[in-house]
Amino acid sequence: MRFVIDQNNEGRFRWRLTGDDGADLARSAASFDSATAAGRAAAVVQRDVGSTPAPEDDPVLVTAIVPG
Repeated sequence: MRFVIDQNNEGRFRWRLTGDDGADLARSAASFDSATAAGRAAAVVQRDVGSTPAPEDDPVLVTAIVPG
């Protein structure tokens, strides 16, 4: 896995976490003024993600309500 910093057409930056196969695993919701700022945010994610409990230890149920 690796973090990639992308610049959009408006000149803003976001980070992406890609798997070994190149598929996106996560993306920043926020955009940043500089590649450096996006890289700092990615570093925080990298540092803190290890302290997140595994899903089997602390499951979260997400449901979608489909109008109909």
